[in-house]
Amino acid sequence: MSSKPSIPFLRLLLLLFAAVLIVFPWLPGTDDFRSNEVSLNLMAPITMPVLTMLLLLDAVMLAVYRSSSDDEQQNKLWGFLIRLNLIFTVLLIASWVPFFVRLNS
Repeated sequence: MSSKPSIPFLRLLLLLFAAVLIVFPWLPGTDDFRSNEVSLNLMAPITMPVLTMLLLLDAVMLAVYRSSSDDEQQNKLWGFLIRLNLIFTVLLIASWVPFFVRLNS
């Protein structure tokens, strides 16, 4: 009897971290660097491009796994995760476009 495949913990953590960066984008104009503002104002812009590349790399790796697998249930899960990674990537980039536009102007 085959058990239903589940989403691995590290992949869930990657998607959760992407969701946090989508919901809490960079906050401009703060001069007071308390602990929570430092994480939002300094760490989020640094980790956004890295996280974007990780999401895209994970989607490519899932596509490779999916192409070499014969398990239909696992292929459906990997297809769902590919789409989820791409959706999170688009949302992440869209939520940070204003920051990068201000940075370059």
